[in-house]
Amino acid sequence: MIPKYSEERIQQCCLLSELYELIGFHCKSTFFKREAPMQRAAPGIPEPGWKACYRLLLQTLPGYILSLDLQDFSKGVGTKTLLQYN
Repeated sequence: MIPKYSEERIQQCCLLSELYELIGFHCKSTFFKREAPMQRAAPGIPEPGWKACYRLLLQTLPGYILSLDLQDFSKGVGTKTLLQYN
């Protein structure tokens, strides 16, 4: 069971993410998309919803220009591209 405060914070993060996406602030939107699952798995939550965290985190990948599609690696998208900058 997620404490009421955490559930409210998750809802706030999801709402802020949607609002920022609507006005074209994609990076800010992605930040709040990532913040929601972090609240779901925060210390002190007895039963974190790991499946929900995973689904929410998957939604953040496009905002960070990351992909799980192997075909994208040859196009220079994903971790291959990130490693080239290091």
